[in-house]
Amino acid sequence: MNTAHCKICGKPQPLPANPLRALSETPGRLARLLRGLSPTERLWRPAPGKWSIHELVCHLADTEVANAWRTRKVLAEDAIGPTAWDQNRWAAAHRYRRQDLQLALQQFTALRERNLGLLQVVGRKAWAKPAAHPTLGTISAGEAMIHLAHHDANHLGQIQHIREGISARRRAAGR
Repeated sequence: MNTAHCKICGKPQPLPANPLRALSETPGRLARLLRGLSPTERLWRPAPGKWSIHELVCHLADTEVANAWRTRKVLAEDAIGPTAWDQNRWAAAHRYRRQDLQLALQQFTALRERNLGLLQVVGRKAWAKPAAHPTLGTISAGEAMIHLAHHDANHLGQIQHIREGISARRRAAGR
């Protein structure tokens, strides 16, 4: 797998061979990672200032909302306009820790399916259409998809890491 710098976040990231497949697998992987955890465990933060699994799921749901808007702007218009958002402010203002986790997961899953359906309908040629962004320069839906696949992988890895911490806590408590 090749690595390139993401046009959106600037980080070096692996380029998925099939971004649509990678994106379509996330909801199932996320649901599997949530199995067997109590509500308290889902809210457990691995360190001060770090998000819990519950908060990460809410963040993924909000990211999908933001991405839905960005993708539609890229596909239909020549300029995206400002679409940056402060994820920590959203987490605090939207009270992620108090949100219904199952609702957030359902929203993420349904919106991801809808977004992928749109990308399939418009086809690969449309993915390359450029749109101007005020801070990122010119980006395409294809570049946004690659960024989102990397974003998914990053947060799924964080959730797996938190699960491992929860398992260690269970062992230490003799459960």
